[in-house]
Amino acid sequence: GFFSLSVSADITGDVSVNPYPCTNSIPKLLNPIIVSLSETEREAYADYSRQISKCLMKGKNGKIKLSEKGKRIALKRSRIVAGAVNKIEALEDAITPYKDDKHLLVYCGATKVLDPEKESTEVDEDDLRQIDIVTDLLGNKMKMKVSQFTSNESVEERAVLKNEFAAGDTLQALIAIKCLDEGVNIPSIKTAFILASTTNPKEYIQRRGRVLRLADGKEYAEIYDFITLPRPLDEVSSLTEEEMQRELTLVKNELCRAEEFARIAMNGVSCSAILDNIREAYDLQDYVLDFEEDFNYGD
Repeated sequence: GFFSLSVSADITGDVSVNPYPCTNSIPKLLNPIIVSLSETEREAYADYSRQISKCLMKGKNGKIKLSEKGKRIALKRSRIVAGAVNKIEALEDAITPYKDDKHLLVYCGATKVLDPEKESTEVDEDDLRQIDIVTDLLGNKMKMKVSQFTSNESVEERAVLKNEFAAGDTLQALIAIKCLDEGVNIPSIKTAFILASTTNPKEYIQRRGRVLRLADGKEYAEIYDFITLPRPLDEVSSLTEEEMQRELTLVKNELCRAEEFARIAMNGVSCSAILDNIREAYDLQDYVLDFEEDFNYGD
């Protein structure tokens, strides 16, 4: 299946290792971090879901597919998940023990964060980009030495950043967006905080490959994988069957990716225990997870 894909050649011309199965890859310590959508985000998500359900059409092969308008709405909806506001506080907690460390990567979504105080559930010009909020948190509030690493930086700038990052004296953390998916290899990453993950299996294997290359002095890579659920798990039992059904695709897709990560982690057993709590809450114990193209996510 698609998991045998090896990761694309990077810009230095080295072919990246295929972290699957991990014979030549280093051990990975995985820390799943569960966050929930805020009430505003949950309302926006439900609203987009209703709009999407009206945009289904039959393709030539008789399969149900999404109209172009539906795809645009699905993209908006996926960005709500990527930009969930609770990830910011969770990141602060998770990264605090590393604030004097180096070789850190924070991977953000190409998304804005909905202001929870706002009346509207639409993202607009006033909303801040997730990457800028994270940069402010790490650079200004936590006084860490950070730089953004995005397609806005030129090839020359990126080369300088990679060297500074590898040395670690003047740059502790890279805060990246999307460009890591385009074959950029940064071999000195020791710890990665993945705030936004695509559910596209090829992409998350590629993203994982960025962090899992051998680098000098690296015994293992540590990955913090942020899992976004519709609501706190202790609220799920009070949902009606219909309400629970509406939340299942997001839950299944997040679980699908998280379990894929856990499968190759050196602490896979303890990760699976955390993920089993999610399965149990949503009554998915016997469900065989597979990525569902339920028009839930756009990239």
